[in-house]
Amino acid sequence: MRSNVVGRSLSAKLLFKVALSFFISLAALWVLSNVFITKYIVENRESLTVTIYNVLVAIIFALSIAIFTVTFLVLVNREIKYIKYIAHKVKWISSEELGSTLEVRGNDELAELCKNINSMSIELKNRFEKERELEKTKTELITNVSHDLRTPLTSIIGYLDILSSESVKSSEEQKEYLSSTYSLSIKLKKLIDELFEYTKLSNSDIELQLSDIDICALINQLLGEYIPIFEAKGLNIVSHMPKEELIVNADIEKIVRVFDNILSNAEKYSYKPSDIVIDVESLDGNAVITFSNIAENITKEDTDKMFERFYRIDKSRSSRVQGSGLGLAIAKKIVELHHGDIWAEKNENIISFKVKLKLKN
Repeated sequence: MRSNVVGRSLSAKLLFKVALSFFISLAALWVLSNVFITKYIVENRESLTVTIYNVLVAIIFALSIAIFTVTFLVLVNREIKYIKYIAHKVKWISSEELGSTLEVRGNDELAELCKNINSMSIELKNRFEKERELEKTKTELITNVSHDLRTPLTSIIGYLDILSSESVKSSEEQKEYLSSTYSLSIKLKKLIDELFEYTKLSNSDIELQLSDIDICALINQLLGEYIPIFEAKGLNIVSHMPKEELIVNADIEKIVRVFDNILSNAEKYSYKPSDIVIDVESLDGNAVITFSNIAENITKEDTDKMFERFYRIDKSRSSRVQGSGLGLAIAKKIVELHHGDIWAEKNENIISFKVKLKLKN
């Protein structure tokens, strides 16, 4: 292991090349001294002066140093070219192409440096794209919120203007305007509450109050509250539950919010009269809860976009079907915080919402 590290070390390679260059320069010094200089000194020993001798020695050493330098530069030429390549690519990545990678050559420190630069380039690109997506999301959120808040607020102001102008002819008409204003105010409050909830759930620092719960018992309890409400609207709840307990570690309040939003969505868009079917099963270590209902005029595009913020099915019926467009987006955020999954499927006129949560042991 130690020898492998030494073999990969750039400093070891450079030290070897320095030594090799040194020995080559020594060999050149020996050749120059013995073949040329010694011969010249022997032939001209009678006329040789100290000055000429010193000049010859200096020439020998200068040539040796030059040979050492040239030899070393030739030996490290590959590393120098690679360093220039790294410097050029880093400058190019920083100014033009964030996310590009460098060619990794060998397995020494320069190769390790290239790997780190590649990781940094990809990470910076991902962060930049994430920040850009967050900025885009924030802009879209502000635009959608402004539109959704302005619509009921404009109507409220309009009704209040009518009431304050004293143009209302009867108390019945006044009550009608007040009732409409109150309904719009409730709708506005619900939208603001859901907006704050969605924003809070989008915060990565949110903490869940986790506890072990039997998902079957929780759904049965929730359905008991919904049965009379649904029956009054021509909807019949049919549930299929396993006999054994399915324990999940979850935040009860938030998981109930998920099921509330799905059932509320089913109530709004179900064909009436019809059945709403709830199936719970254990599958590959997960509890899979399926809510199915017969839906009116829902397309494949709708199922793909249902969990987007402010998306409403069949916008032409917006006056008849009330909703903020945030319910399913909130449900998706909650399920993701539990490391689960939620999606929608369509089979002819039946739409199914599926929630998958990891079972405990």
